[in-house]
Amino acid sequence: MSPRPKTGAPFTEMRIVERRAAGRHGAALLLCLFVVAVTSLLVARILDSQTAELSAYRNTLEYDQAYHLAGAAVHHAMAELEADFDWRGTVSDGTFPADDTYTATAVDGAGGEVVITGSGAKGEVVRTLEVTVSFGS
Repeated sequence: MSPRPKTGAPFTEMRIVERRAAGRHGAALLLCLFVVAVTSLLVARILDSQTAELSAYRNTLEYDQAYHLAGAAVHHAMAELEADFDWRGTVSDGTFPADDTYTATAVDGAGGEVVITGSGAKGEVVRTLEVTVSFGS
């Protein structure tokens, strides 16, 4: 084997190495940008999904709470009827339909029955229950 000539050979090899390195730096930058973009899209999608889930949970919670407030209204009216069988009227807790309030109305029904209509409000949700009460001997 003959030795390499010393004139120009090392400089040629260095230029080739420099060109390869410059090309790789650009590829790494593009790869990083692509990874950041995909990660950003994933995070945005997850946050959007979580926001929708939280909103659905809040609506379900308010729906259930309004139902229980309507039940409390019916129980309040039944307590009034227990204390005075001839009582007919309206009971409320707060100024209905404000948040976390209820109202109930007792009126005479058919055959000596009493019809109690209770409504509960929570947030923008209002639920109504109607109960028919008959007193036995």
